[in-house]
Amino acid sequence: MHERFVNRCRSLYATPTRETLSVITSLTIIGLVATYPLVHHLGNALPNDLGDPVLNTWILAWDADRFLHGLSGLWDAPMFYPYQDSLTYSEHLLGIALFTAPLQWLTGNPVIVYNVAFLASFVLAGAGMYLLATSLTGSRVAGLVGGAAFAFLPYRAEQISHLQVLMYGWMPVALWALHRYFVTGQRIALAGFGVAFLLQGLSNGYFFYFFGVAVIVIGTVELFFRVRLRPAMVLELSVTALIMLAPLIPIIAAYLDAREAQALYRTREQIAFYSADALSYFNASPHLTIWGRVLAQGKPEGSLFPGIGLMVLAGWGFVSALLGPRRDGVTARVRRLAIAYGLVGLFGFILSLGPEPAVAGTILTENGPYNWLLSSIPGLDGLRVPARFSMIVFLALTVLAAIGARRLIDVLPKRLAISICLAFSTSFIVEGYHPIEMKTFSTEPPPSERAAYEWLATSPAGGAIVLPLRPLDPIADTLRYVYDTLKHHHPIVNGHSGYTRTILEELLVSEASLNFENYSDFLEGLRALDVRYVIVSLDRFQDINNGNKSLEAIRVHPDHFSSENNFSSVTIFELRPWDQLRTNPPEIHPPVSPSTFQASTSTAQERLNLAFDGNYDTRWLSGAPQRGDEWVELQFRKPTDIAHMRLWMHQRSFGDYPRQLVIEGTSDGTTYTELHQGRGFPRLLLGMINHSNFIPIDVSLPPNASHALRLRQIGTTKTFYWSIHEIELWTR
Repeated sequence: MHERFVNRCRSLYATPTRETLSVITSLTIIGLVATYPLVHHLGNALPNDLGDPVLNTWILAWDADRFLHGLSGLWDAPMFYPYQDSLTYSEHLLGIALFTAPLQWLTGNPVIVYNVAFLASFVLAGAGMYLLATSLTGSRVAGLVGGAAFAFLPYRAEQISHLQVLMYGWMPVALWALHRYFVTGQRIALAGFGVAFLLQGLSNGYFFYFFGVAVIVIGTVELFFRVRLRPAMVLELSVTALIMLAPLIPIIAAYLDAREAQALYRTREQIAFYSADALSYFNASPHLTIWGRVLAQGKPEGSLFPGIGLMVLAGWGFVSALLGPRRDGVTARVRRLAIAYGLVGLFGFILSLGPEPAVAGTILTENGPYNWLLSSIPGLDGLRVPARFSMIVFLALTVLAAIGARRLIDVLPKRLAISICLAFSTSFIVEGYHPIEMKTFSTEPPPSERAAYEWLATSPAGGAIVLPLRPLDPIADTLRYVYDTLKHHHPIVNGHSGYTRTILEELLVSEASLNFENYSDFLEGLRALDVRYVIVSLDRFQDINNGNKSLEAIRVHPDHFSSENNFSSVTIFELRPWDQLRTNPPEIHPPVSPSTFQASTSTAQERLNLAFDGNYDTRWLSGAPQRGDEWVELQFRKPTDIAHMRLWMHQRSFGDYPRQLVIEGTSDGTTYTELHQGRGFPRLLLGMINHSNFIPIDVSLPPNASHALRLRQIGTTKTFYWSIHEIELWTR
């Protein structure tokens, strides 16, 4: 009896190759029609916009290149230079690149690669759900219903620019294998689940967490009803989880390291803003109003309507599976599946509401279940959009809809039931249809910039920065800069992701605040970061006059660059190497205790103790804009050889760095010897490389035997004070 049951289940899970190919072919044809005119622009245009699609196009090409080098240097992608692990500021897309890399190597056209992956996301979603729905219901018609619903979710229109979100089709494949494991006990099925789960998470880091919730719910329900096999299955599932974790360790380490070094996490306010509203699931567009309320409530991902047909059929499937009599085909397993996927949908819905669940903009509680997860799951605070938990809601609704289709076949005449199911499938495709506008994108730089980048491609290695930093189209032009690194192969300071880097912000401020009058700090700061090339592209400036002013502002400082190279509308300056030391505090010595010296200052003496209180939030400040005559003096009890000094700044007061810092030492209290003189801005930028909120200005000093050290600020600025959050000293 048991053997017959297992054999029957195996037959349900076995999908013939011909049938699979037919489903994939049908979905491909429908996908080509639904995305028309994409098929006519596979190699020269991208769908929807030139924002995230360009970024993801570049990432897939970068991944393909790194595969050829054994993934060496994968994380140090050539943007946001000189930060390390800059690929971790975005999705790495390795789960997609595994399949698209051969096409990239074959064609050399990243645009074709992206568009093929975009089309494949429809096919994978539909074919994966067909596989799952057919196996769970034993009905190919129900499988077609589920495949059509999942491949053409209305949600795709909201996420059309996010390839990683569209690539959700590994979810049903993973669940198909997981269910098969629970039914048959086959370890090959468990291995299949592990591979599909990894591919899903490697395609979209969000789904490691979000889809994991669905897997836990399904696994818990299945184990609950398998008392005799439970111990062995728990052991095998645990071993599989450990095996799956092994290849993820380098990826987890890279993201966690970047998180700590550069504060790559989201604030609670950001996470709440990108959460769903409960009524978002009834909102077909950001402007749809029902009962006089705007359901999206201004949220950026507030349109989560799954479609009327899907909700109706899923509701019918859930209710009929729970309440229908056994004679109508409702078995214990069908009820169990309905309960399991009902719970998946419920958990997904609750968690998509984020840390502060709200209905029509009214917050129900400020400590929702998502908030509990934030406090206990590492890395979850790096995800900005809880609303994407809606994906497992749609997953659950689709499975329930497939069950609903099977229930129609069970209770209605066969032809009528099939006709209704086909009508539902058609409605899913129609409801999910969204006109796609293609945006022309050339794989080559514009003609006016091509010669410059060809020259750069043959020039010595070194970092580069492209001006303007605020181009005509801030996102599209910046991503053009990023994409063109595939041509010239130099890492650039510019970049675009969900995070904005501190150095880039500071350079933006500097470029604007200098007002073309004095680029010296700007250029020396770039030299300190080992930036070798400054690329000025006149066509990218909002005002070409500002472009010409930028050129002249650089030219008046020939001491900072060694050559100027002109190409049509682009000029490339090659900067000289920085001639100062970059050093860190001695590792073998602790900082000098403030109890060993007395401090005095030219101004605001009453606040000076705040620079030595061990609290990095407090600070001493001059109380007036820098005039060039401010000083702080430290008097030691005995001659001390100070090897290194660190002045801590805070993000909120970056502008208060010392414009020109002089450090002098005296052994007799009368004659002072200059130990250091230099601009503060370059060292501030160097401190930003490995720190985020609190930034050190590090200065190493030559051998000295100082009874006193005097810090003098001799620069001027009309706006900014001189402030120090903490002063630390190290002996040699």
